[in-house]
Parts: sequence; C-alpha cells; structure tokens
Amino acid sequence: MNEVFIFNTARSAVKSIIMSASVYPKPGLITPIDNNAIDGTEFPVLIDGAMALFHSFINFASAGADTESVSPEDVFTILKPSGKIGINDSLRATRGKLSLKGHVLCVGLLCAAAGRLLAQKRILTRNALVLTASSFAQGLTERELWPLTENGHLKVLTSGEKSYVSYGLEGCRGEAEHGYTQTVKALETLTWLEATQGQLNAREMMTHTLMTIMTDNGDTEIAGKLGVAELMNVQSEAKKVIDRGGMLSPDGVEAVLEMDKTLRLRGVSPSGSSVILSCAVFIRELMKMKLTRSGYDE
Repeated sequence: MNEVFIFNTARSAVKSIIMSASVYPKPGLITPIDNNAIDGTEFPVLIDGAMALFHSFINFASAGADTESVSPEDVFTILKPSGKIGINDSLRATRGKLSLKGHVLCVGLLCAAAGRLLAQKRILTRNALVLTASSFAQGLTERELWPLTENGHLKVLTSGEKSYVSYGLEGCRGEAEHGYTQTVKALETLTWLEATQGQLNAREMMTHTLMTIMTDNGDTEIAGKLGVAELMNVQSEAKKVIDRGGMLSPDGVEAVLEMDKTLRLRGVSPSGSSVILSCAVFIRELMKMKLTRSGYDE
C-alpha cells in the first residue's frame, strides 16, 4: 500500500471540505465572514468537525485499497465502521453540533474509490472515481430508506429520512448511488470557470459553482426541515441569480448577496449543496495526483 497516497487522499478530503466551507458569499450557509450558520454554529466549529474526519478518511482510503478483490457490493459493509468513526469523531470535536454525515458518506466513498484505483494501478480520472465510489453504494437507498416508508415505525426521522418518506428525495445516498450526477455537473462548471474566467479567484469560482448546484439539487436538509415548497423556492431563486450572471457580473454578485440575506431571514440552509461542492473540489484535487513507479504522489 502506498501510505503517502493514503495520507494525501485523506488530507485532500479534509482540505476540500474546509475550502468549500471557506467560500463567501454562500447563501444561507456558514462562512468565515458571517462566522455562523443559521443554527448558530460558528465557522471554527465547522473546521473542527472537518479536521476530525481525517482518521475516518484514512480508514476509507485504506479499506478501498485493501479490498481490491472484494466485490463492490460487499465493500460498503466493510466501510460502514469507518463512517461511524467519522460521524462520532465529528460530533465529539464539535460537542454534538455537527455530524457531517453527508460529507462522511459522499467524500468517504470517494476516498475508498481512490484507494481501490491505487491498488488497481489506475489513473484517477473523474469517471473512474465516481463510478467506483458509486459501485460501493448500489442498493443503499433501498436498504436504508425504503423500510422507513412502512407504517408503524417508531424511529425519529432525520431531515434526509423525512425528505425521502415525504417527497421521495434521496439526498446524499442517492447522489452516491446514482453516480454523483450533481457532483459531476458541479465539477464541469468549476473546470469551465477555471479555463475561461481567469478574472475570478478560486473563492468566486466556488461560489458560482455552488449557485449552479442549488438550481436543481434536491436538498434534503431544506425539504426535511421546511418542506418541498421551500426547496422549490430556493431552486427558483438560485436560477434567477445565475440568470443575472452569478459571480460573473456585478449584478449577479449583488443577487447572490440578496439571496443570502433572504435565506437567512427564512432560516434556510442548503447544506446538501455544500456537500456536492466539497465532492467536486475533492475530485479535482485527486485528479491532480500523479502516478509514479512506486504509486501516487502529489
């Protein structure tokens, strides 16, 4: 096993979450400028939660490399303990404020995919990463969410679970299972911005990418807490922001800031979209790693 690669994968995973968290403006979401989220969680707390995931991401990448000969559908069972470790570590680091479950699942599976591709001595292309990660998650939604639709269950539902039961939205589970479709779109947007919009800095590119994600992402955090009508409002407002130029024009920037104010007043936090952004940034980081004789290095 290339231990340097495993370390760099986990480090890039944490870095990607922190980079996404550091974006400003970011309607309804925590930023270093606003310093706190709608629920009162401060920016440093989010950083603590992300940093606490490093050990879990090491485990994900290592397990992916160690299970090269295991069928993809069986790998998820092996990965589950790593996910629980990540969630518990994040909760402990943030004193129960943040579990970062969506990041643990979607980013963690990409870590495992990178490890598996390392063991197979394959190049870390976008398609190889998302298809491998998705192969681990096949059947996940049916296994974990479908039983909740049956009458008589006593479980207190999370926002993601409630969104599935009430509206059929699959959230991060569906994103992983169906090939990271929103993530791929976000990565394409980010890549296009980097190639054609040199006047923007990295922060502005990520803000614009986030706005494109919000135009059609079925954010289960919004739907579960505030209903599907509010989710549709957010999608519509994000489309109007993009129509005004997003971060590509002064009018669009003003629209982003206006949307931020309105979402905070309504108590809307599109945290599901922030997971997608983190995944896109992470894949971009992984694709920068170079294959060498001894394995991968940065």
